[in-house]
Amino acid sequence: MRPLRQAEIAGLLADDTIAHLATIDPSGYPHVTPIWFLWDGSAFRLTSLADRPHVRRIRMNSRVGVVVDRELGLRADGQRPNRQIRIIGDAELTEDRHGQWTARIREKYLRASADLIPNDDDRILITVTPTRFLALASA
Repeated sequence: MRPLRQAEIAGLLADDTIAHLATIDPSGYPHVTPIWFLWDGSAFRLTSLADRPHVRRIRMNSRVGVVVDRELGLRADGQRPNRQIRIIGDAELTEDRHGQWTARIREKYLRASADLIPNDDDRILITVTPTRFLALASA
């Protein structure tokens, strides 16, 4: 494993790779949810419906993890190299006013103008500020 270069980090965070959000249940067990995201340069921005299980778990325990990873295909030697970003941090839940973050996230993943994507005013913004950020590449 080697550290990712800044350009590799920026590319992985900008493309349409799905993140995996880890939350903790009341018994201390982790739950992982695939979710779309935006990186704003200092925090991950995700949105969800307020009644989703991962949002309820964040309300009880704001400590979360996020993993973004991408495999680069099968090499001739049988290995599957990848790029990965792993963070832990604290999540903050706020209203996604007028669905502005939801529209930006959908624009990233659907490659459509935010004007053509319906807004959801009932979504919650999940802001995850990393306390630990690890970016690695396998060979």
